[in-house]
Amino acid sequence: MKKNLLFALIAVAPLALFSCAKEVSVDVPEAGEHPAMLDPWTAVDQMPYIKPIEGKKASVTVGPVETKSHLDMTDPSYGKVTWKSGDGFRMATYDPSIPQLLYADFSTTESGEKASFSTSHSLTYSPQHSIHVPDLSKVQLSYDENGPIFGVNVPPAQTAVAGGVADGLTYSYAKTTSFTDVVNGTEDMHFTSILSLVRFKMTGAIASSVTSVTIRGGSALAGDCVLIPTGSGVPQLSFNVSFTGDVASSTVTLSGSFSPDTYYYFAVVPGTQNGFSLEFTDGVHTTTKIASKSVNFARGQITDIGTIDLGSAFSDPATPDMTPIKFMSATAGALKPVSVAVIPEGFTASEMTKYEMLAKSAMNTLFSVEPFKSYKEYFNVYILKVASNASGANITDGKGTITTAVDCYFGSKWGATTYGDMVADHDKVFNYVEANCPDITGGIHTIQEVPILMIINDARYGGINWTFSDGKAYCMAPYSFNGGGMSWNYPRYEANDDVDPSLGYSATSAARKAEVGANAGSWLNTMVHEFGGHCFSRLKDEYWYGPDEVTPSSAADKGAAVYIDTHRYPVPYGRNISASYSNPGKDATSGAEGWQHLLDKKAELAVGNPLYNRIGVYQGGDVSIFNRWRSERVSCMIDNRFYFSTFQRELIVKRIMTLAGKAFNETEFWAKDVPIDPVRDIVSSPVMGEPDPVAPRPMPMLPPPRLVVTD
Repeated sequence: MKKNLLFALIAVAPLALFSCAKEVSVDVPEAGEHPAMLDPWTAVDQMPYIKPIEGKKASVTVGPVETKSHLDMTDPSYGKVTWKSGDGFRMATYDPSIPQLLYADFSTTESGEKASFSTSHSLTYSPQHSIHVPDLSKVQLSYDENGPIFGVNVPPAQTAVAGGVADGLTYSYAKTTSFTDVVNGTEDMHFTSILSLVRFKMTGAIASSVTSVTIRGGSALAGDCVLIPTGSGVPQLSFNVSFTGDVASSTVTLSGSFSPDTYYYFAVVPGTQNGFSLEFTDGVHTTTKIASKSVNFARGQITDIGTIDLGSAFSDPATPDMTPIKFMSATAGALKPVSVAVIPEGFTASEMTKYEMLAKSAMNTLFSVEPFKSYKEYFNVYILKVASNASGANITDGKGTITTAVDCYFGSKWGATTYGDMVADHDKVFNYVEANCPDITGGIHTIQEVPILMIINDARYGGINWTFSDGKAYCMAPYSFNGGGMSWNYPRYEANDDVDPSLGYSATSAARKAEVGANAGSWLNTMVHEFGGHCFSRLKDEYWYGPDEVTPSSAADKGAAVYIDTHRYPVPYGRNISASYSNPGKDATSGAEGWQHLLDKKAELAVGNPLYNRIGVYQGGDVSIFNRWRSERVSCMIDNRFYFSTFQRELIVKRIMTLAGKAFNETEFWAKDVPIDPVRDIVSSPVMGEPDPVAPRPMPMLPPPRLVVTD
């Protein structure tokens, strides 16, 4: 059998990481148009339906394949992998006739690149799926009609090994066509790597005093996961499960002794990180290096982030640099920059580097989504800093009364499991940004012209936008589930007819679900919806409640006057929703233009790109199943996907041009427009756009944006 390497060196230029709290230039390839979206399948306790395979005992010899307990990185260009005595793997298969999941555990007493494995379990049914992890006793088993599902834990605490990886971090998976052929030696057991490696070196006088190094991402890097086998043989690792109690971790920490100019490795769950940081400590002091560009930690590969110069002294984590960071500078040459402010909530002084990394990750994500991506040269983005006395935010009874007080700077609060009472101290938010945003203090913009993203250091789910009729707006986006996975479903019911509300509603069909796809992601999806959709663009929600949630007020026509008034605000509000099917979005009283012009040129647009055929008039939106219409079947304003509809993109670009002091140019808009939805048009997997292989744990829709009418 030919030799297969566990990790192949990926051609990634070293990252240039410099001193703490400074903006750094990171030379890494772009990770793609959209950040990694981690699917949130829930592991179900099905152990009563799972049993060891019974029948003829078997043994198998596994040669130099892609899983061993020990990975020798002496030669950094490849990994020499070897089995060690005591290694094992679990094979499982699904018998649909019972139905039942059957498994057998194999182990070896040999060492080397080739070893014989045997099982004490008996075999009557040929296993197909195998998993190798450090401790098989911690592998959770579940299944659905498509086959077995393995629950595994990727440890967020790892041991530093000079020039290598700690034993037991070579998680891998194999699928066989015929286990009989494997036993007979006519088919190889070919394991493929599950994890990704991230490699670095240190230099500088203090490198030898380092006792731990932590990598922190905007999304989860470790914790409890489920491994879902696929037909292609390439498994998926998915977060948002809990069987050891570690739901998700956005950090992985290496601890031990470190030497300068020596390679060290993190083992992480694969995925795209839109920014990450490395934190070095000697147990008392710390220094942090932050990379602000996106990077893909690919499965089965090494990402080399180069040599980090730590200098000669650690900084005191209690006294971080609180100077605002200008993360993005406008280069479009417009009359004015389009200014955005990011602020922290519930981050203590020692957690400012965590906030800074999350803020950069959030902005990287926003500007990977169209049309923000194509117009990013118009923006100034400022990351402002202010410390709270305690981590997190206040917890309420769901009705606004605080039940657990947290000394956070802006007084943010919401329920432990509810989000409708989510709010901060409005005046304190606006006064702080007005006094600290350079484009406001410099007289370029007023507070009414600078939308604010508040990132909250709290793992609870939530998110809301507060918009004021004079133009001020801020949104609240917590770091939910520590960056772990979430999913959002298309509404469960929809109107039977797009024109006539009197025809009622019915359950959303399987065909409709397949048409729109299933969206999965993380807190970053919530952030794009709340900040990009509501706070910046002033779009209304386009989802609607189901019949069990419908009230007479939400099911009935709430009156066009509401939309007329909001369209007249200094920043028009909610123009993506129409109160009229026959004249969608057109407001004769205020003169606000709807999307009829898009319907008129739909055929012409579709000639250039058939994706424009998605433009239409669809009933349901603004939380009402009837008497409200939207311009496309699905968008970010329904299920938080990284896709704004064509009309939404036009409204966003018009907003950008207004703030930039530049006239909207329709020709330029169509030349730059990108109508691609990553759920339906880019990713093809059981997670993104195909029927779910296992029931996800969907998150409920967040409350609609709150409108405050000012005097």
